[in-house]
Amino acid sequence: MKRSGHTLGGFLVPFAAGTVLLAGLGVGTPLSAQADEGKIEVTIKDDGYHVKGHTTPGAVTRILLRNEGTMTHGFSSRIMKDVPVRAEGDAKQVVAHGVKSFHVDAGKSATLVFTKPVKHDAATGISETEQYGFWCDLHPHMKGEFLIVETRGEVGGG
Repeated sequence: MKRSGHTLGGFLVPFAAGTVLLAGLGVGTPLSAQADEGKIEVTIKDDGYHVKGHTTPGAVTRILLRNEGTMTHGFSSRIMKDVPVRAEGDAKQVVAHGVKSFHVDAGKSATLVFTKPVKHDAATGISETEQYGFWCDLHPHMKGEFLIVETRGEVGGG
């Protein structure tokens, strides 16, 4: 039996250091709810971020922020620069030096909803892998990273 295409890991798992792998985000996807939404859960504790979840190409991205720490923490990333972000829940948006940050008080949660345009390689048409760091603007030792990649091809096809 001949298989065509290529396979890229079927499961996306977060790295222990607060990194999460996001499948490519689509261009021009509206912020309304869709069946193919991606969900990322970020639990904030006083010692750092704990991340799980993933999203798929073209999906609206929902980042659920849960502050289980004892103080207010922030969530900032250049991934949200020049992109409309809808905050639902208990987040307070702060903009400093052109960077958006969302502060969540201890014991509260919020969801950030947005779609980030994807850069495509002109020669292949495949989305470029991009890295986006995120950090707490109130506590500089708290950092993490998102990788945005696109997967193509059959998985387990025949």
